[in-house]
Amino acid sequence: MKVTGIDGIQRAFRGLSKSAFGSGATKTNPQVIVGYTAAYAVYVHENLEANHPNGGQAKFLETPVRQLRPEIVEMVRDLVFNNKMTLANALLLAGLRLQRESQLLVPVDTGNLRASAFTRLK
Repeated sequence: MKVTGIDGIQRAFRGLSKSAFGSGATKTNPQVIVGYTAAYAVYVHENLEANHPNGGQAKFLETPVRQLRPEIVEMVRDLVFNNKMTLANALLLAGLRLQRESQLLVPVDTGNLRASAFTRLK
């Protein structure tokens, strides 16, 4: 299964959802949210001008989403079809993978921003 672009990912996930849940997939479409709760997370994420002397970068969540897109789709597909995992659990594992990669890119001053990362099933 070759998936390209955000539309392709959405189609792939819809297909996985229908396979995992049958025709009622639109009513029970699992979603995973990966994010940061620190009040300043959006500012740090979007500030391309900031200097990060202790490492890290802006776009610390967006960058791994873009880079890992094919791997994440393949991971979910494999977990659902080959390992017989539910779509919800496969998405949660994929979200945790994304969170981990994102945390590696978070600029570190106090560690509060990195520690505020979360992944949850919606």
